Amino acid sequence: MLSTERAYRDALARFPTGVALVTRTEDGQGRAMTINSFASVSLSPRLVLWSLARDSLRYGAFLAAEHYAINVLAGDQAGLSAACALDDDMDAAGARWTPGAHGAPLVEGAIARFECTRVAVHPGGDHMIILGEVTAFDAPRAAPALVFHQSGYSQAG
Repeated sequence: MLSTERAYRDALARFPTGVALVTRTEDGQGRAMTINSFASVSLSPRLVLWSLARDSLRYGAFLAAEHYAINVLAGDQAGLSAACALDDDMDAAGARWTPGAHGAPLVEGAIARFECTRVAVHPGGDHMIILGEVTAFDAPRAAPALVFHQSGYSQAG
């Protein structure tokens, strides 16, 4: 059995995951973080989770966000995902967005968008697991989802 951290990461990369942007605002500016750790937890109440790396440069700001949105990206939004992985400034990344009910940016072109209020944070090894209640959602675009698999982008379907 393999035991190195790199071998573990490579084994995990064999599981394709969807790609999303977690977004928040700071002084009226849209901020984003690319994630692939998004999951549904409960239908009633509507709860979702995502994981935030403790060593992320954006850790403090995103951990403190009481309101945020999770924007599920379409297959043609790989460039936006890559840009937001490097820099949280949504305008610099070329994102078009509108503020949701609590100000969290809703990305134009996303295939699903979930406005959330943070309800709990749980430690999970080198990550924090952030649990949010979905306060509003939509699915504004019918398109294949952006997928991350074996360290590269593709699209579902």
